Amino acid sequence: MAKTSPARHQPLFFGRLLRVLAGMALLAALPAVGAASFWGVVLLFLGVSFLVGGVLANPGCEITALPNLALPKEKRLHCF
Repeated sequence: MAKTSPARHQPLFFGRLLRVLAGMALLAALPAVGAASFWGVVLLFLGVSFLVGGVLANPGCEITALPNLALPKEKRLHCF
């Protein structure tokens, strides 16, 4: 049985849908805390990361979704 890297597995539809919904919820909560505050910046980063991770099917952690947009495919980050 050959081992495959976890980075090669695509997230399932349900997981991708939950990421997109979580990103939308975080961005919807942004006006409640104020976009210029520390927590507003955190919500903005996480919301966009969840959306990008869900739409592009980024495997692993959502935190790495935004940096992976700028990295070549062979140097992308994955945390599991």
